[in-house]
Amino acid sequence: MILAILQTLPLHPEHVIRTDTFAKFQRFCGMLEQQSYYAGHAACHATMNGIERTLAADADVSNIASVTHATESLFEAGPFDALVLPGVTDPDIQKHICDLCQNHLDDFDFRLFLDAPRNADTAEILKRQNALPRFATYAWPWISTVTPGRRSAEFLPPSCLIAPLALGTANYLRGVHDMESHDDLAVTLHEKGVEVMINKIVQRRTVVSRMAPEVPKTKPNDEIINQFIEIADPNAVQMTDPIQDKIDRDEAAIEAALLDQINRRCDAILRQGPLNNSGLWNALKRTATSVLMDAKSRGLITQYHVRCDEETASWGTPTTPVVEIIIGFPKRVKQLNFISQRIK
Repeated sequence: MILAILQTLPLHPEHVIRTDTFAKFQRFCGMLEQQSYYAGHAACHATMNGIERTLAADADVSNIASVTHATESLFEAGPFDALVLPGVTDPDIQKHICDLCQNHLDDFDFRLFLDAPRNADTAEILKRQNALPRFATYAWPWISTVTPGRRSAEFLPPSCLIAPLALGTANYLRGVHDMESHDDLAVTLHEKGVEVMINKIVQRRTVVSRMAPEVPKTKPNDEIINQFIEIADPNAVQMTDPIQDKIDRDEAAIEAALLDQINRRCDAILRQGPLNNSGLWNALKRTATSVLMDAKSRGLITQYHVRCDEETASWGTPTTPVVEIIIGFPKRVKQLNFISQRIK
């Protein structure tokens, strides 16, 4: 999946920037720490949530000529699966973009995600939505987030976040987000075609998810099911592999012990109160690596991966970044058959 982004880029590159990582995007377009850098947030959330590549074009979004030039440049650099103009709420600019996109529908299929003003009421959003062509839709609502390197929260337009959810590359957003719940309003907008984001509980954590369309529930044909499916005996004994069960328990115990040790050491670092920046991320990464390196030397694990950087930091809280850890365990051999033969 490819996301095209049109907005002001602090480094003002003259050509369309095509990148496959957020680190490259920042190098060519500008660092995320800058205030109201909507293009950076769109690229960050895209690459963090499964979008494979981003295209970005610099434009003065208050100028029709600049927007036209940047849009045509993106189509020349395409194809792409979605186009966003994060934070652009002017209806005239949005209509102009829709007209430009209409001319390129024969080239490839894509979706256009637009933003309504942050304080727009339901009537205004629906009025705008009803005037859009089939390939375009509004997204809702604006969402509060915290950027690594800045402790103050800011509101992001929904088009910064909606693409991974609407394109299906993520079921929910990774990152630090906060949004108010307006269930009735969300349902109303969703039923009228607006792409709506809602709060969802995943593994006891509140995350941002897409309000998905209702799947029609149809009653299965019992006769067809009985023809092709053998009904399981409710009295049958479920067979388990005791050896595999022990392996699973052992690995779970090792993982729990390692993560407990890492958490205790990392908590000691966090209690010192360092700033949530690259210095803290490197310290946490070194701490986790030292624990896992010792475990590997003792044969408890075979490999490990530790990551703590700007992207993983955004998955945590404003003061506590996330350390991403992946552990590989030895493959146990269940049975060996030896064949011996006497040499004459």
